[in-house]
Amino acid sequence: MDANRGPNRPVSHFAETDYCYGTGSLALRIERVDWNRPVQRDGENWYEVEGVEVTADGREIGRRQALVRGRRLSTLPRNTRS
Repeated sequence: MDANRGPNRPVSHFAETDYCYGTGSLALRIERVDWNRPVQRDGENWYEVEGVEVTADGREIGRRQALVRGRRLSTLPRNTRS
């Protein structure tokens, strides 16, 4: 944990079939979901996400964007502003 940033977000895990633009499974600490612009693909909504990709042992690989199947994001909180 970085004292200036607070605790890290939990890591979300996606099977290769649940995201676009990569191979193998994806472990991502999601920082943003573009809930306002779903993409229709395979008869479902998919959403652009941004975050930090991590290895199985928790090391950060770097920034990553992906298109993720909406039903795999259903447990994430929505971006809201007051």
